[in-house]
Amino acid sequence: MSKTRSTQGQRPSRSELRASLIWPVVISVAIWVAGLLIYIFAPGRFDALVSGLIAVGLVVYLLYYQRSQRLSPGERLGALLLAAPAVAGIAYGLVRGDALFAITGVSASLLLLSVQRFLTTPISYRMARRAFMRGRLETALDLVDKAIGARPHFWESYQLRSLIYLSALQFAAAERDARKALELRPDAHPVYNTLGQLYLAESRYDAARDAYSRAIDLSPKHALYHYHHGLALYRLGQSRAAAEALAAATRLSLPHVTYELQAYYYLGRALEGNGEIEKAEEVFADMVKFKEGLETLKGEMKEQPDFPELPALRADLRDLEKRLAAAEREAVNRG
Repeated sequence: MSKTRSTQGQRPSRSELRASLIWPVVISVAIWVAGLLIYIFAPGRFDALVSGLIAVGLVVYLLYYQRSQRLSPGERLGALLLAAPAVAGIAYGLVRGDALFAITGVSASLLLLSVQRFLTTPISYRMARRAFMRGRLETALDLVDKAIGARPHFWESYQLRSLIYLSALQFAAAERDARKALELRPDAHPVYNTLGQLYLAESRYDAARDAYSRAIDLSPKHALYHYHHGLALYRLGQSRAAAEALAAATRLSLPHVTYELQAYYYLGRALEGNGEIEKAEEVFADMVKFKEGLETLKGEMKEQPDFPELPALRADLRDLEKRLAAAEREAVNRG
């Protein structure tokens, strides 16, 4: 129910972290371990197959890195030049017959690639993100404008500015920047989440459903995408599809007890709409497990500025509170 919490809490995805920092380090460590084992058990021998696999792995990583970052031609050339230590290490290893040179060169290239990713992220973008997470919207907007001026093809800056505008309820500007981010990075599922958030806030349920459907295609294990997809379907009166989406959200890891509470509430309502009354009652009974989220939701709802979806959210919260109280009484009677 809280638009602000779900947008401000957005963080880089696990896949993005793996591509930029985690995987290079993991691969480097794995290569060093493999090299150590080769050195211990086969000293003085060069395993051409191992060196070849290392080279192929580097090329695959470079191709993935360039695809995922959508680099400019100059940046692509720079990324390829960073492979020079690996190429030199493999070549020298072939001459000397020692895999340690190849392992060292490839490890250096992978670490350089991760450093490049850190350095090529605009400093103003990182500062803007920190300001946004702290709720300093004006400062964040000023900084992200500078980031876009410095690197107009950096899609994350448009995504961040879209979130800032969304938090300020400037929906047209938020949608414009989200569309620009998708123009630069069509497979960026966080941007589809942002679009889904603003469409839900505007009560544009068809558009929200489509945005979250695309987000789920790109990141099917993201529980919040299933939750918001289910909410959009519920608003559209598509009870069966809504129940399936919300059930999927409850099976995954929702980030906060408030989302668990809401997911069970809307799942129960969707099941009612589908005529599955007994199942709905079971879901409402299970909802009691997340009752500690109610006061948080009520506090957040009081602080929300006005937007088109707010009356429906407040009506749902009142109904949720009544159903939760009834479920608690029923649990006491059964006990």
